[in-house]
Formats: sequence, structure tokens, C-alpha cells
Amino acid sequence: MCRMWQCQRPPEGITIEEWKNFIDNLKNVFDTNMQIQFVGGEPLMRRDIFELIEFTSGKGFSTTMTTNGYMIDRVTAKRIVDSGLTTLVLSLDSFKEETHDFLRGQKGAYRKAMEALDILAGLKGDFPHIHVVATIMGPNIDDLEDLTEWANREAFINSISFQAIMQPFYTPPDDRWYKKEEFSFLWPKDVEKVKGVIRMLISLKERGYKINNPILQLRAFEKYFLNPEGFVKNRCNLGYNSLTVNSYGKVFLCLALEPIGTLKEPLYKIWHSEKAEKVRKKITTCKNNCKSLINCFFEEENS
Repeated sequence: MCRMWQCQRPPEGITIEEWKNFIDNLKNVFDTNMQIQFVGGEPLMRRDIFELIEFTSGKGFSTTMTTNGYMIDRVTAKRIVDSGLTTLVLSLDSFKEETHDFLRGQKGAYRKAMEALDILAGLKGDFPHIHVVATIMGPNIDDLEDLTEWANREAFINSISFQAIMQPFYTPPDDRWYKKEEFSFLWPKDVEKVKGVIRMLISLKERGYKINNPILQLRAFEKYFLNPEGFVKNRCNLGYNSLTVNSYGKVFLCLALEPIGTLKEPLYKIWHSEKAEKVRKKITTCKNNCKSLINCFFEEENS
């Protein structure tokens, strides 16, 4: 449902030493309180992912990896532990096998994810923070309460969070994407049901459930689902507190705008460059309802 599989592999990969040099240079711009996230696609498909995580952790940074769990066996789980990873995020969109497999487009995805969680539970004494994330969509809207209750019961799961379904990656920008035949199945059709589910999550959060989303973000989800074309959050948070590097080594302040450089260039130079300032100015006037705005870089004070 996210279409990340449509991303073509880069013709020339970035070497492990270039990645390490870039991570080392992060200290020239940010302090080690920042969090470095390893995401994909599926990051476990990189053979050098554990070397990168171990190197990053050794520099004092907090590290997070998001996975679908499909490739986690006992050997892989032990390698994750040994890498020093701070937080493992596992995507689980439903507590029903058929629903999760349907949304992931892969039969057996649910069983693989649950097997991974069983292995992680057995290693919990040594394992990092384990976080489950689900995307709110039409096909799983009835499953989210059971998923939340299950995550809250399981002692080895530290937290659960939710994201709102957005336009899939690598598709032409379209405010009405959710009405197109190709994607309409992803969008919840019953507005009252969506309101009820989100307010249920808010109630559980207020009761102390392990829901990581701020209440204001959950309320923003409701506003977005009620009016996806008209919803615009007050201000975007990007430009000064984060950056993204894709598999081609291009460095972005916002993935919807042009890159500010590559990881082969001195980070301090591109971070303070004229090109970066131009992108920051575009961000301050942007009114797009993008994934980052509501899901990835939500801050309560800007709601």
C-alpha cells in the first residue's frame, strides 16, 4: 500500500565507508541527542545494515530501525541486539492475518511478523525498545481496537503508534488520490466510524495505554480524515531539525522538494548553503498535506 517497491535500485551504490563518513559528520551539525532512523523499504535487505547501526550507536546516537519483520529469525534478532540498536519499530497493520497480508500484498506476512515478535519477546532481557506501528486505513479500521488492546497487554512491547494513510509513494501528486479507483480501497468510507475509532484511541491514551501518539496528533488525524483535501496543519516542522538521505546518497530537508546536496559533500557546508536556505523558504510557505506534516514530524506546539 505504500508503493516503496516501485523505487528503482540506485545504479551505483554508496559505499559503507561513505555512509560512515556522513554519519560521523552529523556531529558537526547536530548533537548526539538526535535520533538516526534506518528505514526503507526494508532495511534488513542491506547486508551492511548491522555494521552501519553498530557504527552509529558507537558514535553515541540514538538509533531506530523500521522493519516488516519478514526477515527476522533468531540469528537476525541476535545481530540486532549486538548492533546496539535503541528502538526496533515493527509494522503491523492488523491483528487479523488476512487483513495484514492483504494490505502488505504478501501472503504469510502476518505470520512472519508474529514469529518475529515471538523471537523478540524471548530476547527481551537483552533487546532494545520494541515499538509497533499501524497505518489507519479502510480495510483495517475495525481491527485497530483489538490491535491496541493486544499491544497494551504484551509486556515486551513498549509502545504502539498510528499513522494516517497518505498518498502512496512514487505516484504523481494528486489531492484527490483517495477517490481514484486504484487507491480508493485504502480510504475509510464511513466517516462516523473513523471518528469513533480515533476517539476510542484518545480515550485509551487518556487511560494510560501504551499509545505513543500525542492526543493532539490523534485529533489532527480526525480532522484530516473528515476533510483530506482541505486539511492543512498550521506550520511544517522541517528545515532545521531533520534531514533525509535516500539510497542514491542525495540529502533532503523535504522529500517533496529538491535535494540540498549529497552525502559525499561536507555536511556542514550543504546544511548552511544557499540552496538549503532556498528550500527552507519554500517549506515555510508550503501548504501541502504531505506524509511528513501529519505522520512523521508532528509536534504538539505547532498543531
